[in-house]
Amino acid sequence: MKSDAYRLGYSLESLRDLELVRLTTEESRNGYFLDESLKLLFRLVHEGWPKGGPQQTTLTAQGRSDYHTFTLPALQSHLFDPERTELLNKVKFRNHVLQRVIELLSLSDPSRRKGRGRRGRNARRGRISYAQLGINQLGSVYEALLSYRGFFAETDLYEVKKAGEDPDELDTAYFVPADEIANYTDDEKVFDEQGNPRRYPKGTFIYRLAGRDREKSASYYTPEVLTRCLVKYALKELLEGKTADEILEITVCEPAMGSAAFLNEAVNQLAEAYLERKQRELGETIPHERYAEEKQKVKMYLADNNVFGVDLNPVAVELAEVSLWLNSLYPGAHVPWFGMQLVCGNSLVGARRQVFPSASLMAHTADGRLWLDRVPERVPPGKPRPADAVYHFLLPDRGMADYGNKVVKGLVPEHIEQIRQWKKAFVKPLQDHEAELVLELSAAVDRLWQAHTDDLRKYRADTTDPMPVYGRPDPEGRRTSTRHKDTRYEQEVLSRRSGPSTPYRRLKLAMDYWCALWFWPIEKAHLLPTRSEFLLELSLVLQGTFSPAAGAAGTQLGLFGPDRPEQLPLDLRDELGAVDVDDLCRKYERLRLVAELAERYRFLHWELEFADLFADRGGFDLVLGNPPWIKVEWNEGAVLGDAEPLYVLRKFTASRLAELRDDTLQKKGLLPAYLAAYEEAEATQNFLNALQNYPLLKGVQTNLYKCFLPQAWMIG
Repeated sequence: MKSDAYRLGYSLESLRDLELVRLTTEESRNGYFLDESLKLLFRLVHEGWPKGGPQQTTLTAQGRSDYHTFTLPALQSHLFDPERTELLNKVKFRNHVLQRVIELLSLSDPSRRKGRGRRGRNARRGRISYAQLGINQLGSVYEALLSYRGFFAETDLYEVKKAGEDPDELDTAYFVPADEIANYTDDEKVFDEQGNPRRYPKGTFIYRLAGRDREKSASYYTPEVLTRCLVKYALKELLEGKTADEILEITVCEPAMGSAAFLNEAVNQLAEAYLERKQRELGETIPHERYAEEKQKVKMYLADNNVFGVDLNPVAVELAEVSLWLNSLYPGAHVPWFGMQLVCGNSLVGARRQVFPSASLMAHTADGRLWLDRVPERVPPGKPRPADAVYHFLLPDRGMADYGNKVVKGLVPEHIEQIRQWKKAFVKPLQDHEAELVLELSAAVDRLWQAHTDDLRKYRADTTDPMPVYGRPDPEGRRTSTRHKDTRYEQEVLSRRSGPSTPYRRLKLAMDYWCALWFWPIEKAHLLPTRSEFLLELSLVLQGTFSPAAGAAGTQLGLFGPDRPEQLPLDLRDELGAVDVDDLCRKYERLRLVAELAERYRFLHWELEFADLFADRGGFDLVLGNPPWIKVEWNEGAVLGDAEPLYVLRKFTASRLAELRDDTLQKKGLLPAYLAAYEEAEATQNFLNALQNYPLLKGVQTNLYKCFLPQAWMIG
């Protein structure tokens, strides 16, 4: 902003000066000047300027520069990467549209300043200064939007509400088509400024907090004072007796991170603690004018190396990435890469590196207890699996696909009966050849796990950039671009390429398979695997072949039909076998469904995702945050209310609700969505209540917050 050429010709500040200019001509209203200017600005920010063309090279060699030029270092972050905005790149916005966007971002809305004097057309609008907004303020705004969703009105819609309420644009909204608005009283309708029912014509884009979105997202921002207090006292004990350099080794994890408020606060306080101790150790004081920049350098190091987080919402992961970057930015700094640190997933639903004794698999156990009635034991991080133990995610559980709701049974009785019969056979004690195979598969898991751990360890080292930190020697090496790191991660870890899949992909598919059986769609009951099929498919994924043990006792190996290979080719140089996970999922419907369920529910296997950290460090040094305090329960009325707001806006008796249910499901075509919502609620509750998953919470009502406690103890 120190360059007039940039500030007046390219910056967003120059466009803000046009926010209230009247667009009176066709070209000024419907032209694309603002669209082209913004795209040019984003390209300059992403690629930097100058790019080093021949003219600039000549000027630089002569010790001169173009009077009208400027220098803008490249910020190659995901935020400005055109490869990540494929759809947006194809869109051109007219001037009058973007002018309205810039106006709303630039000027405050006096009509929303409740209780602060004048309102309405004569109230003064203030200019918003984003330079004065801190990370916590931006985070609170962005996190509030995590619950919102956008959609296009497929027909004319009217907005309705609960009688007696006066909602604004930030409250939960309900919409009904024009032919149903007569079912609502005037007190249940929302009116516009002219006193007419608020109407959204067909094709209107609506971006609101709709129906159950807030409840499902569980997005609530923690006030800064609480964040600061919690981090302060969590670090007080952890930092005791540590040297400055040891502080730079502390790893912090926020398992329900939202926009990373707790991670940012931890970075701030750890940076201050490091500088305080390093100055004391060196017997020197950083000059006042340098302190802020030195602190930012320490924060950048911590953000790029030491903080980890998980969130169920992919938008939250992107917001966390941006907030951590902005919080640690300083002149000349590169953009930190969070590809192996911030993960989108369900922190509470996943498989673990836990085992059952092999003696508990068959009918005649020494103590009479099958694995079904036991709690699996954790394999200590960095330690080998006991030779006579098998991994829990290779075995059935009674809680899988456990759907007992009477209403659901009445809606799809044949599917429910099919599931009941399946489970009856699926959870029987294992036969000798099955127990033998599960031991073999556990050994295959060990080999893949070790290879995956080695891969992660090497890749994490290769993608760690050298960073200057006060009190340490200048680091050697060179930085690599964000795109280079992304490409390597996607190819070398996630296997987003043709050919054999990485150990990570194979382990994840096997663990996802186990999780998917808990969330199996009721209407896909015919795809539930027999136990032989389950073990055969696990053998294919983990060993690269069908094990002979799986085919014992008359098992039919013609499982996938005539086109399946008898055995995938094994690379003699690689004892892991060769498996193309994507190819398997394309060819075989059941594995394809497993992959779809894993994507929908975002199963997260902590010890797999961060295998090198668990092997080398035992987990994270500090786990903190403020997870959602929400009971997991099936709320039929709220689900039906998404399509028919009357269920939410009025109180119906159980008998009246039953009368309306069938009509609503049939008229709205809601049965698939209704069953999907039920499956998610019921399966989540079953998973969190299962003895083997959360034994410490046995007999306790399912609450997400409580489940995060034993999970934090496990990963910490």
